[in-house]
Formats: sequence, structure tokens, C-alpha cells
Amino acid sequence: MKRILNINYIFFFVLLGLFSCAEPKVENGFRISGQIEGGSGDIALLRYDGNSTVIEKAALGANGEYKFEVPNAVKAAYLLQHNTNIYPFVYESDEENELMLSAIANNPIQGDYQVTGSEGSRVLQVYFQRYRKGNITLRDFTDMTNTPKHPYMQSFMTSRCLNYGGQSNGAHLKSLSNLRAADPTSKLISHYDSAIKKSMNDANKRARAKAAEGPLKIGEYAPNIALPNPDGKIMTLSELNGKVVLVDFWASWCGPCRRYGNPKLVKLYNKYDKDKFAIMNVALERGSNEKWVDAIEKDGLVWPYQVVDKARKFSPLYGASRIPRIYLVDKKGKIAAINPQGADLEKKIEELIKA
Repeated sequence: MKRILNINYIFFFVLLGLFSCAEPKVENGFRISGQIEGGSGDIALLRYDGNSTVIEKAALGANGEYKFEVPNAVKAAYLLQHNTNIYPFVYESDEENELMLSAIANNPIQGDYQVTGSEGSRVLQVYFQRYRKGNITLRDFTDMTNTPKHPYMQSFMTSRCLNYGGQSNGAHLKSLSNLRAADPTSKLISHYDSAIKKSMNDANKRARAKAAEGPLKIGEYAPNIALPNPDGKIMTLSELNGKVVLVDFWASWCGPCRRYGNPKLVKLYNKYDKDKFAIMNVALERGSNEKWVDAIEKDGLVWPYQVVDKARKFSPLYGASRIPRIYLVDKKGKIAAINPQGADLEKKIEELIKA
């Protein structure tokens, strides 16, 4: 039965292609057409900007066929909605403005549809089908955001289909960054940025409340750190998921940090594989960045994750009232050791890297 339906899809797309050749190009926009086999009633076209906005509605034809033309269209993710079924696609290129999308009405697998004419839409359909079947993973979301290609596809999948908080924040931030770089005017950016910040603020509030009850415990997820580097760029602990991370609280004015702690960190950084081990320095500074930046350079702290906690937002979460103080975070983002020293520190790092 499925083979017959696939043949029907191909035959239908060929016919549509023959007829559409004679149609004039939609000015600065796109045309999408196809068939909802077995469908009746209305079909709606929506644009996804964090919320779904109805662009147009139309009645399905006698055989479930439909067509929408959208001149002067905004580049974004779009959805076709028929009854409770949705079929997402993207308009991301003026060269990919003739799309065909067909599906079977009331298919129990709602992400099972066919789309042609747009590479980003095809990739989106693959991920969306896996999401609907319940077999998509955080690794899938991370993989899709590791390239700036198809930012509208990425931002639809992450903002709509990936839960916020915890280990997923890295994928959300990367997806938003890709979208902002590709299209700073995207209507989704503001909504998505607010959702991420709310999630991180809520998580940090929960972590602060938990920290007030007592120090962090081994085996708990490390509170995500989001602080500026010397250039003002926000860097987060969650970006390092998948690596063993040494989080070090220090300051330019801290003698023991400079004399003993930093040389030890340089040794560790040079010893272990950079793909498996990372260091995040959290500086407890006041005032200007001049002394902090000077200390980074003089002490040879060459790794990129140098951030400053001037407002003391994160040091209380970690119980870092006295410095230097270090924490080992495992590949899953959980606290694996608190202030280990000497041979115990290196032994624990090696154990976590091999795990």
C-alpha cells in the first residue's frame, strides 16, 4: 500500500511540475501546491515567528489538491495545517520558490509527508518525522545546529520541538546565533531570545534556591554559567557539554590563585586532549577589566573560556565564597568532584575522560 502511495506522490508531483511550468513566477515570494489525499474542508498556510500566524486559508479541491501563492514573502519557517495535522516547510531562497508538498489525511504519523523544491524543507521533514515518531535525540538537535546552513529549519525545530533548560540550552543558543547571523531581521529572533533567557533565568533561580539550602552535591547537574568574556561576548558552561570541564573560580587580586592555581591549570590544559577536556575560569572581579585581562595574559591562560562574575550571580550557586575553588563537571554536565587537589585531581580528570 505504501509503495502505491509513493508512486502516486511521484506521479502527482510530475503532473504538478508540468502544469506549474506555464505559471508565472511569484514576485519575491513562493508558490506551494500539492495534495492532501483523502482530505476535505479547509487548509491553512501559517508563518512561524515563535507563534504561528495564519497567512491564508483555502478550501481543498475535490481530490484534496490546494495551492497558495505568497508574493513578497518573509523568509521563515511556514506550516500547512489541515485539521490537527501540520506540515512544516521553509522559504529560505529566491531560487527555491516553487514547492510541492503532499500528504495523506489522518495519517497516524503526522510528520510523514513529501516535499520537493527546497533542500531546507526536505531536511526539516526528515527531522520533523523523527520528532513525531519520538525517536529524535538531543544529539540530533546538536548536530543540526553545528552548521549555519538552513537557519530557518534549525530555529523551527529547536524553538518549537526542543524542551528548554539543562543540557539543551547549548543547542538553543547555537540555533539562535545561526539565525541571527543569517537574518538579523527575522521576526523569530526576539521571541526566541526571550524564551531562552527566561529558561536560563528560571534555571538559575531554582539553582540559587537550591544552593541556599546547602552546597552543591556530587551527581547533581552543574548550574549553567552564562557570563561575558573580555570582549563582552556571553559564554556558557552548557556550550561545553560532551567534554570534561574544570570550572575554576579565581581573581586577579587572589595571590594563591596566581601563584599556585593558575600554573596548575596551564599544566592540565597542555596535558589533555582539547576535544575531551576544557577549562572555564570564572573571575570574581570588580571595576574595569584591565587588571583581569592583564592577569590572563601574564599567567598564560590561553584557553577561550575566560569569564567574569562582577555581580556575583554564579559564585554563590557554587559555594565559591573562598578562592581558588574548582569543580569538575562530567560530559553530561553533572558535578563529578568538588575542589579535588593534587594527584586526586588528575586521576579524576582521566577517569572522567575515559568514561
